[in-house]
Amino acid sequence: MAVRKSKQFISMPVVSLEEGQQMGNVKELVVNPTEKKVVALAVEQKGLFREHKYIPYSKVRSVGGDAVTVNRGASAQKSGSLPEIITLVREKNNINGARIVTENGTLLGIVDDYYVNLASGELVGMEFSGNYLNSVFNGKAFLDIDHVRTIGKDMIVCSDEALEKAVKLDGGLQEKLRGVKESTEHIWESTKKRTKELGSTVNKPLARIKRTKKDEPDPPDVNKPGNIPPRDNPPKEE
Repeated sequence: MAVRKSKQFISMPVVSLEEGQQMGNVKELVVNPTEKKVVALAVEQKGLFREHKYIPYSKVRSVGGDAVTVNRGASAQKSGSLPEIITLVREKNNINGARIVTENGTLLGIVDDYYVNLASGELVGMEFSGNYLNSVFNGKAFLDIDHVRTIGKDMIVCSDEALEKAVKLDGGLQEKLRGVKESTEHIWESTKKRTKELGSTVNKPLARIKRTKKDEPDPPDVNKPGNIPPRDNPPKEE
């Protein structure tokens, strides 16, 4: 799953695949707080009067490292033609800078940024820091969107176990994921090494047992002529 921080969208050029020209630059992301997903890009066009227009996220073809491309036939539209999107814009649910509070009233910190699934526009999680978080560990933490209950205008409400589920970030989510991958690979290699050592330890005694049994003479076959064991002498008569 490819993800991107919301702030990394800002100022990216938006390119039309049909016309092959730049339509403008991303000014902001429009988020539907109920669905927890990006529903449109606010695009600032060049010119004397820099009017904001909007492109539904469903029209986005790809989000690359240098530009956002939109499908053929897509166009930046004025807010008047997109009533649902303009309603969200007017509500001003700013996630970045919002406070995160648990259902039991504990203030965890402030949202520094949030992560977006590039394919669907769905929010993946939030990066936050400060306040109560600093009493647990320094730095930033990542909170999965599944633990977010409500995205409001001023605050974001999360579950009471959010702090326990938060993942400490050392340089960002990508670094954390890379660290998990390297740690998993290290554990796997160590497990394979220990398994080989255990197999070698078990096989050595077995080999010695096999050699010992091979060196021992076979017991006499009582059914073979000449191998009949001698009988006990009969008791003498008095």
